[in-house]
Amino acid sequence: MTVLLPRSIKVITLGVAADQSLEADTPLPVGASAAIGSFDGVHIGHQHVIESAIRAAKAKGMPSAVICFDPHPQSFFHKDGKAFRLMQLSQQLRAFEALGVDYAFVLTFDAHLSSLSAEDFARLILRDYLKLSHVSAGFDFQFGKRGGGHAKDLVAFGDQLGFTTDILPCQTDAEGHKLSSSAVRDALLSGDAPLATEILGRPQAYLGEVIHGAKQGRTIDFPTLNLTLGDYLRPRYGIYVTQTALPDGRVINGVSNIGVRPTVGGDIELLETYLFDFSEEVYGQVVETRLLDFIRPEAKFDSFDEMKIAIQGDAAKARAYFQA
Repeated sequence: MTVLLPRSIKVITLGVAADQSLEADTPLPVGASAAIGSFDGVHIGHQHVIESAIRAAKAKGMPSAVICFDPHPQSFFHKDGKAFRLMQLSQQLRAFEALGVDYAFVLTFDAHLSSLSAEDFARLILRDYLKLSHVSAGFDFQFGKRGGGHAKDLVAFGDQLGFTTDILPCQTDAEGHKLSSSAVRDALLSGDAPLATEILGRPQAYLGEVIHGAKQGRTIDFPTLNLTLGDYLRPRYGIYVTQTALPDGRVINGVSNIGVRPTVGGDIELLETYLFDFSEEVYGQVVETRLLDFIRPEAKFDSFDEMKIAIQGDAAKARAYFQA
């Protein structure tokens, strides 16, 4: 699957070998000011952490950076767990780029990295290998073996090892909503796409390659563009107002179903999107569908005719959303 990657920041992939030496795919800068975290979603709270690192970089006259992990540590430790990701790595990198970061350090999260103690992580990764001048993190950041290091320990290690730190407190919006990845997941699980958008600072978006479906939508005049959900968190099954970004930059309004299509006996979770006033073939292309609002839960209908009437109503509501 070809994915558009950022161009204005340099992405460096790093790994820790069995002998604790560093493996990097390109030379590293010296003295960068970095934000560190999993940054799944790159929501507004994450953005504040990253902006802190950028400010420190400017004050020190050094490059700015973000340190993230691939795969997500939770994916590594719970390989058979439920899908939970809000973003693919390529989406994270584009979000970092939009904030104006100079570098993205992508640490390969594996057995070697996870075995480092908190002190070794701070000494080897942050000081010796990355040679950081500053580290910004959220109040709940954990690092090192079994998450043994906490934000306060990062401050102490910074004092010992020669880099400054900034630990940001829990972030909330004007309405008191916690700005966190877990809050975004809770919003999506309840179908509250607008709240997810408020916390993220952008709509939740699903990136994927358009696949062939059963083409049953064509039989009722609603052909759909189909994506599998992969590692993404499954939001509440149902019908959503959506916009889909195409590889050429066009953004097309539409209406989407997320679920298993019980009326047709479906058993595979899909994101199916009917694009308004669009008839081009896009199979094999990588698109990104954004959730804007929830219309209704997924339902099983007694006939295709009944389902067609319901979809007509869904499409009318989605069109009205864009005309409001």
